[in-house]
Amino acid sequence: MPESANFSVDDSAHFVTTSTAACNTAARGADVAISDETLVRGVLNGDREAFAELYDRRARLIRGLCLAMTRDADAAADLCQEVFLRAYQRLGSLREPARFIAWLAGIAKQVCREWLRSRARDRRCAVATAGSGEVGPAATERERDDNPVRNEQHARLHAALADLPSNERLALLAFYLQGMDADEARRVVGLSRSGLYRLLASARRRLGRKLQREEVMP
Repeated sequence: MPESANFSVDDSAHFVTTSTAACNTAARGADVAISDETLVRGVLNGDREAFAELYDRRARLIRGLCLAMTRDADAAADLCQEVFLRAYQRLGSLREPARFIAWLAGIAKQVCREWLRSRARDRRCAVATAGSGEVGPAATERERDDNPVRNEQHARLHAALADLPSNERLALLAFYLQGMDADEARRVVGLSRSGLYRLLASARRRLGRKLQREEVMP
């Protein structure tokens, strides 16, 4: 691994916290002149702006994936930052730069799983505390965190997305939310183009059924 790939926490924080154009530039993801692979190689060769471009290009997808897995908008924003921090620190271990987005999605899934496990532990502690009659500020804060997303339609959609198999969820987020073309999206999920289309069709049907069931529930 080249010396320039030895990243520090301070360096990674610089790239994430100073890159503020993610929402405005995410649409460039499907139509870019420079590939992710080229940008990754640029970062490894010391290009300080290349990682900021990767963040701008892919943050919306990763934030959407985190939101689908956690159903918590505030947590998703924080976890997205954590994903890119880890990605920057570990970039030198990426053996195939062309697979950056699939690798990044893998980090996002791991970060979200860690968050979910931590939250489950917190809830168990809250139940134990409530059972002992000790309800403090920490328990109250957790109750606030459990409030549903204000927008009911968004809440229903994110809940339905979260219940999809992970490969279907990622395909929908990549192709529709991120606006990737078929070639990019298929690389994210590791399928051929025809395989991606079959996966998208299955995901749309499953998502539609879930939303319809919710509409008819009393």
